[in-house]
Amino acid sequence: MLAVEDVMTPNPITLTRYDSLADARRLMRKHGFRHLPIVEGDRQLIGLVSERNVLANSISSQNFVNQEELAKIESGTLIADIMTNDIVTVTSNTTITHAALLIHKKKFGCLPVVNNANQIVGIITDHDFVAITVQLLEMMEQGEPPELD
Repeated sequence: MLAVEDVMTPNPITLTRYDSLADARRLMRKHGFRHLPIVEGDRQLIGLVSERNVLANSISSQNFVNQEELAKIESGTLIADIMTNDIVTVTSNTTITHAALLIHKKKFGCLPVVNNANQIVGIITDHDFVAITVQLLEMMEQGEPPELD
């Protein structure tokens, strides 16, 4: 049986509660992330910032704020003020099936993976499950006999 550790992204890039909205936006844009775990101390997971958090707390372009003003505002907005605190986590030995059911039923975009000390060790996203599904579908297609005319 596959476990989360077999498909998770290990040692994800993280932010702290003292980083800013601008830092989150920059990391997300640079790496193509949609989720950033928030940690303190020795990588203790305390929250999560998603692309939705960033967008919900950004100034709309309809406000006609110039880039300099936008940068100041986003640099002054702390992650602690926008992060989600109530997060569901899994451990590295959680089955892929259980993690997939959590993501599907709860409509999560990701699940942080923690150890027994609540330290972030990885992250598994809905994108990872799409990749798994593609691999399974390809394997199924290869196993089917060719169609005869």
